[in-house]
Amino acid sequence: MNYIFDFDGTIADSFVAMVAIYNKNIRNNDNPLSADEIQALRGMTSRRAIRSLGVHWWQLPKLLLSGLPDFKALIPTLTSFPGLPETLKTLHERGDKLYIVTSNTRDSVDKFLNLNKVPDYFADIESGAGLFKKAKHIRKIMKKHHMPRKHTVYIGDETRDIQAARLAFIKGVSVTWGFNTREILSKQHPSFIIDKPKELLNIRL
Repeated sequence: MNYIFDFDGTIADSFVAMVAIYNKNIRNNDNPLSADEIQALRGMTSRRAIRSLGVHWWQLPKLLLSGLPDFKALIPTLTSFPGLPETLKTLHERGDKLYIVTSNTRDSVDKFLNLNKVPDYFADIESGAGLFKKAKHIRKIMKKHHMPRKHTVYIGDETRDIQAARLAFIKGVSVTWGFNTREILSKQHPSFIIDKPKELLNIRL
């Protein structure tokens, strides 16, 4: 089976880092996001969350670019989620193929994987996908590696990942250990929703 993973919030526990980068680059640390604001954002769809932050879609590329140096500096402080490295190892050893499609950069992903000692589990990484253009990159990596749709899933932590899987005509797996809450993920009707990494081992298509 083919498992295509999102990176931030799915493999890398980077939420705190992302909040810090937003506070620095958008709010200039003068008015940081409160705990209540953060919790409210977690219960919104990806598009609604971005709108509520006062960010326009055409501003996204510039904002992402401006935050890259800060993110790279924070990579050594990031870890994966409890149980995920062991699950990746088990999937790899039993013969499943693992891939990453992410809006983050290849350098950042490679650096994180090396620091967390899981680089050899992934057959390929498709980076720079753009926040709402992941479906195109999912289809690209599937074509490159001749992945049958019926044997492939995309795994992510946000509502936009569910939409990306749908647009790529494959099953989507939502994980609840990342950004979005289980409630908002469930409302988007993913093919699967899981609370612990080891549940990936039991997915059947």
